[in-house]
Amino acid sequence: MKILVPYGDNLVQSIQEILGDEAQVIQSERTVESMLEKGGEASVIASGRVSGEFIRNAPNLKMIQSFGAGVDKIDREAVIGRGDVIVCNSRLNSEEVAEYAIGLLLSLAKNIVQSDRALREGDWKFGWGGPSPNIEIRGKNSLLLGLGHIGSDIARRLDAFGVKTWAVTRSGSADIPNLVEGVVTPDEMEPYVRQADFVIIALPLTLETRGLVDERFLSWMKPTSLLVNVARGPIVNEKALYDALNQQKISGAAIDVWWHYPPRSRSEGFPPSEFPFHELENVVISPHRAAYSETIERDQIRFAAENILRFVRGETPENIIDMRRGY
Repeated sequence: MKILVPYGDNLVQSIQEILGDEAQVIQSERTVESMLEKGGEASVIASGRVSGEFIRNAPNLKMIQSFGAGVDKIDREAVIGRGDVIVCNSRLNSEEVAEYAIGLLLSLAKNIVQSDRALREGDWKFGWGGPSPNIEIRGKNSLLLGLGHIGSDIARRLDAFGVKTWAVTRSGSADIPNLVEGVVTPDEMEPYVRQADFVIIALPLTLETRGLVDERFLSWMKPTSLLVNVARGPIVNEKALYDALNQQKISGAAIDVWWHYPPRSRSEGFPPSEFPFHELENVVISPHRAAYSETIERDQIRFAAENILRFVRGETPENIIDMRRGY
């Protein structure tokens, strides 16, 4: 069986070592032309970004294995149209993303970034008695948008801080309901948004969640509330969030996921939004690194390879995604 891995030598070699002689790994560039030329006959592709053109023109394709949790860069309509291709993700990064989400929340609540910037210039204005006292985490109310693996791990950590947490899920239910005070549907969430001191986004990007946090949602939030996004940028309306922060309709936001990303050949001089979030004092900005821990790349490669091996051996792979729902 042929496995297409459109990545560099080290990753390809790592996957081949795990698969052994049970499957052949094919390497290509990450363009659709190279993928079809080198791996058009592959039964499996290991990649978090797979175009509809490849899916529709790879006749033997039966499995797509993503290295990360998100599958929004895999063409949904093409997978559904085929009907014979499964998509699997990896959930190994949930605890790391949860830790990072708490770190972002603390950075906002405790004025850590602003204090650092000022003191580097010799300015002690954020010292004792400064313009912005630290927000106390304990005793506050939080609302989690999403209670999957990442949301659940965030809820556990918020509980340790003495934060009361409610959650919003598509069904209004959860596999582990005792993690939170209650679970509601998006149609029922308004009063919970209004009472929340912290709103943390941990949802997958789907047709239903795109633009979920819009101008109306932000108008429900308290002027003292904080927003943290470690999910996907387009879940939030870009202009609505900028306006809410610029006009101080909400107190602050910490953003790790964006609306615009640079091509892989460029990492400098590429703003993540058409709006100048970087000019706002009440924003902590982060370059989509919540899941980037010291072991995550190695662990994700191993999981992907072992999951592909299950498929090669005729076993049921783990973490099969319902592409109609997007998770």
